[in-house]
Amino acid sequence: MRKLIGFCLRLKRSQEGAVAVLVAVAMVALTGIVGIAVDVGRAQLLQSKLSSALDAAGLAAASTVSTTNLSADVDKYLNVNFQNYMGSHITSSSVTVNSNNTVITLTASATLPTTFMRIFGHDAINVSALSEITRAVSGLELALVLDNTGSMEGSKLADLKTAAHDLVDILFGDGNAHDLWVGVVPFSQTVNIGASHAGWMDAAYTSSLNWGPASWMGCVDARENGGDVTDAPPSTQPLKAYYWPDDSNNDWIRSGGGYRTPLTTARGPNKYCPQEVLPMTSDRDAIDNAIDAMQAVGYTHINLGAVWGWRMLSPQWRGLWGGDMDANALPLDYNTPRMNKAVIIMTDGENTVSNNIHTAYWYPSDGKLGTTNTSQAKTQLDQRLSQVCTSMKSNNIIVYTIAFGSPGSTVQNLLRNCATQPDYYFDSPTGAELQAAFRAIGDSLSNLRISR
Repeated sequence: MRKLIGFCLRLKRSQEGAVAVLVAVAMVALTGIVGIAVDVGRAQLLQSKLSSALDAAGLAAASTVSTTNLSADVDKYLNVNFQNYMGSHITSSSVTVNSNNTVITLTASATLPTTFMRIFGHDAINVSALSEITRAVSGLELALVLDNTGSMEGSKLADLKTAAHDLVDILFGDGNAHDLWVGVVPFSQTVNIGASHAGWMDAAYTSSLNWGPASWMGCVDARENGGDVTDAPPSTQPLKAYYWPDDSNNDWIRSGGGYRTPLTTARGPNKYCPQEVLPMTSDRDAIDNAIDAMQAVGYTHINLGAVWGWRMLSPQWRGLWGGDMDANALPLDYNTPRMNKAVIIMTDGENTVSNNIHTAYWYPSDGKLGTTNTSQAKTQLDQRLSQVCTSMKSNNIIVYTIAFGSPGSTVQNLLRNCATQPDYYFDSPTGAELQAAFRAIGDSLSNLRISR
């Protein structure tokens, strides 16, 4: 019996030792499992933080994709948003852009020091993230109000055409733009609304003028009695034809009878009448063709270009412009949801008034600007531009302005105050800077979304 009891006691002690070993092994395993769970959870938090930081960096950098070093901007915004989260650090990042600058793909990797897993020889966990930003323009009515005066002749006009084409390329991208409508308003000392809009005119006045072998090309005088700063439709105040009479500054009728043909925009009743406006359209080729057709003639009345840009965007002119605008009931009402209205006003010089130049306000001596003094008349043009800009902004039209070729502080300040906000004004002394300005505006008007 004693032997049996002794055997049982020895067996009990042996079992207790085995259990202790098993418990010790289990504790090590449980600690490892908990440690792995903690580090995996931290890695998941890190991956989420890296993804959100990459999305934010992509949206911020892609808003200026046409004008900046995209990789440098992505790294800058990524580091600002990531901030070495939980002691981790970014190990790599990359940016690729498709040929149309419409899809930006971003990747990033980061490493996180482990806490418990280092016990098992794993000192760090690596995570990665991918983001895809898609740029598309949707819901935009845009009027390009572009200086076509004589001072733009040569390389300046060529630079303007290049910059405007770049803008069109940015806006239309790969052709998937929706509800994008662009019009072109060339201006000099008058604006050419197109002879097809004879119904807007005071027909009796037009027919009373001697056009010789030529005919009215479509340019119009400035409205009188304050009508030159409003978006009132022609039903409220018919327009009068722009007409430069035969005089010492424009000798087109021979003293013995007959005409000094050919009568063109260089001589005759249509002298210095610029290229016809293009009403808003979604036809990219038509827009590019209108830009290519621009010619440099005449003197500068920026306010007239601006007010006709406004009239192209004003719902009071719905059903009047024809073409795509009538087919799509454009312009839409102000503040229509998911539709923006914008105008870009670009000039290379100040408003000009001369006793030798007949404009949409006639000669200064005719007093149509409320004065016969040329300096005061110029001031009137400046003030009327400011009035038009204020009216457009009050109707939530986004106004961008560009001073090209260092035109002087007066017009630079005028355009700066005209713009919707300070960074919507661009000072562009050179052709390269003009191109950069148009690209920046294109970026500003592009909508961004995270597509992946």
